[in-house]
Amino acid sequence: MLFENGVAIDRIVGFEELGGEDDFPTMNLTRRLVKGGVLIAKNKSEAGSIRVNRGRHGGAASDSDD
Repeated sequence: MLFENGVAIDRIVGFEELGGEDDFPTMNLTRRLVKGGVLIAKNKSEAGSIRVNRGRHGGAASDSDD
């Protein structure tokens, strides 16, 4: 949950917005928090778009249990 002055303004559920895995780059979380309005970007890198790597081979993420 993202809060501003005690009021919930956004939420992040799971890792989908951060790269789909729990070892996402910290910059992805920083950019998401900037986008959510709870952080102010210090530079263009922090304000940049969130890059999500979809799967290990560059394709769409797989939902299989293989």
